[in-house]
Amino acid sequence: MISLHEPEFDASDESFVLETLRTAWVSTAGPFVDRFEKEFADFVGMRHAISVCNGTLGLQLAIEVLRRLRGVSEQFDVIVPTLTFIATANAVVHAGGYPVFVDAAADSMNMSPHATRALVERHYSYRKDRQAWFSRATGRRLLAVMPAHLMGWTCDMDAMRSNCEGLDLPLLEDAAEALGCYAPDGNHVGHHGIASVFSFNGNKVLTTGGGGMVVTDNDAFAKRARHLSTTAKTDGLRFAHDEVGYNFRLVNVLSALGCSQMKQLPARLTRKQAIVALYRDGLGVRPDIRLYSEGTGRSNNWLVNAVFPDEHRREAALSALLEKDIQARPLWTPNHLQRAYASYDQPCSEFPNATDIWARCLSLPSSPQLADGTIAEICSTICASQGTGA
Repeated sequence: MISLHEPEFDASDESFVLETLRTAWVSTAGPFVDRFEKEFADFVGMRHAISVCNGTLGLQLAIEVLRRLRGVSEQFDVIVPTLTFIATANAVVHAGGYPVFVDAAADSMNMSPHATRALVERHYSYRKDRQAWFSRATGRRLLAVMPAHLMGWTCDMDAMRSNCEGLDLPLLEDAAEALGCYAPDGNHVGHHGIASVFSFNGNKVLTTGGGGMVVTDNDAFAKRARHLSTTAKTDGLRFAHDEVGYNFRLVNVLSALGCSQMKQLPARLTRKQAIVALYRDGLGVRPDIRLYSEGTGRSNNWLVNAVFPDEHRREAALSALLEKDIQARPLWTPNHLQRAYASYDQPCSEFPNATDIWARCLSLPSSPQLADGTIAEICSTICASQGTGA
């Protein structure tokens, strides 16, 4: 099987992990935790980084911290994209909130700033006495807007931030797939909101097997996030806790792997650019197939995605690849179509842009160690599946 995105480890990774085993520093306390957080914060250009067990918990933590800092005790909504891995919406529920779905931009995977603003203005009312928006239908408070940067392509965060500032709404970023992505202004993804969250799942450009990182420039947010993620402990000797917290921190043995992977990240991102170029050349003979891209910054090219004229053509390519043991994957089923959220009433009933791109996109093998010849085979298989016409 040619995998969709396979992790890559070397002797350096083994050495770092072995050091934690030999010293017995394997749990949440240990020198590699602090080191990984500092190196990660430096890489993305943020003041604070708080490591967590995985990206989903990182999103939950970010929402929970925002809720507590704002003193929100009532029911609340968080606006999220319908087209994203379900963890984005699940994290809202885990934090006690209600996910409200919004459409993608036209011909885009990423959440539409225009649709987001329209949703707020049509379905919420701003109460000056509370300095917050409340749903006209349910009365729930709108806590935040949380777009996701999908497949390593950034959402239009300049427009999203402008909207949120104009509406007086907090902005969080789901940057799970976006390590190594840069906005048009040259800043690494994650600078536009109060906080952003990255994932180190086994299929990401940097992996610790499982893990994530919450980053922020807000000192109060960082302090509260670190406190809550370590069970809100105030006295380590007598185990005193001043509020209900969580045991969310990343362990030292995985942080060691993260430190080793950080050293390999620049070369890995360079190889990812080369992989995209090979796919572009290989599929260039079919003008009816294009590689997905956005004009909103520099991608990390996490997963290469081919866009087909229609769902039938995508399915033909998918079947041909799977028959050759080449792993390919349609985009995630949009959240408004998920059975898990069938009982969650939504202010919007139609999501045409997200539904369209979902039906036509196919994620292709994108591992950094993927051989040039393998990419050529994948492209040949896709082209052959499409028939003779363009």
